[in-house]
Amino acid sequence: MAEQTLDPDHQSQGDTKEGLYFGRDVPADSEEAKLPLHGPNQWPPEALLPGYKAAMNTYMDAVRNLADRLLPLIAMALRLPSNFFDQYFHKPIGTLRPLHYNAQMSLPDEGIYGAGAHTDWGVLTILATDENPGLQVFTEGKWAHVKPVPGTFIINLGDMLERWTNGYFKSSLHRVVNHLGKERYSTAFFYEPNFFANVECLPQCCKDKPAKFPPTTCGQYLLDKFAATHAHYSGAMKMMEG
Repeated sequence: MAEQTLDPDHQSQGDTKEGLYFGRDVPADSEEAKLPLHGPNQWPPEALLPGYKAAMNTYMDAVRNLADRLLPLIAMALRLPSNFFDQYFHKPIGTLRPLHYNAQMSLPDEGIYGAGAHTDWGVLTILATDENPGLQVFTEGKWAHVKPVPGTFIINLGDMLERWTNGYFKSSLHRVVNHLGKERYSTAFFYEPNFFANVECLPQCCKDKPAKFPPTTCGQYLLDKFAATHAHYSGAMKMMEG
């Protein structure tokens, strides 16, 4: 608990949640595994959690396929070829994050949150939640509750999409506030492009106004965000040259 602090300026302690990270399995002896945020997953022993690895891999494949079906819709909304984003996602960073929020009540006036206010860092987030409320999104100048709907996903747009489109698509500001004093579970799939993918304003999104954001890369942006929000992050701060 409290290892991650998503809104350091407004939180008095870390988020009242814990979670795991699973990604695309990259063999330890491969060149790609030398990159930050890449490598083989560390799974719990099969004897301890029978079927867990298989279930997580099946789920990751399913939500990645869903993300790949959503990207063409975004491209077409920008009047681009439907396969435009394929060039950025041949070796994507897709991260599955099973999360457990403890029963501690959130106290916004005291800076205590299930998850502090933040935007997601990548392109798309596909979120599944249990029946307990807590997620809030900032819209029209105020925080609005997101009611859990069984059998559905919540889709967030992320920072990299906002940067690519110069703000045409907005990254969703959201937080988790526990008003009920109950445990809560959710599973988020964060879909980011290739590590070395350039993240800068697309030419067609800068015709009428200058770029709002400086150029970066997917890898460097993620490393900066991990360093800013994780108390014990000790990974690379500068990405390797491609």
